[in-house]
Amino acid sequence: MKSFAAVLIAAGLFDATTAWWGNGHLLVARGAYDILQDEAPNALAAAEEELKPLKQYYSSLTTDENNYPFVECATFADNIKGQGYSW
Repeated sequence: MKSFAAVLIAAGLFDATTAWWGNGHLLVARGAYDILQDEAPNALAAAEEELKPLKQYYSSLTTDENNYPFVECATFADNIKGQGYSW
């Protein structure tokens, strides 16, 4: 829970217009990652396993997912939206 509090404090450093774009999503996802790693590592492993086919078959859409795919995929919708797609 300490890391989640740090995320909330850090999120306060961004103004409201950027809070839920890439940085905001990454901060919340990292907080969730830390909580799952401590409290439900099997659920975290299962979520990361679900992401593997996306990286394998849709590598052009998953360029941000490297060392921490669970966290880094949090910006996927922002990236799609930033490219002009509405889906």
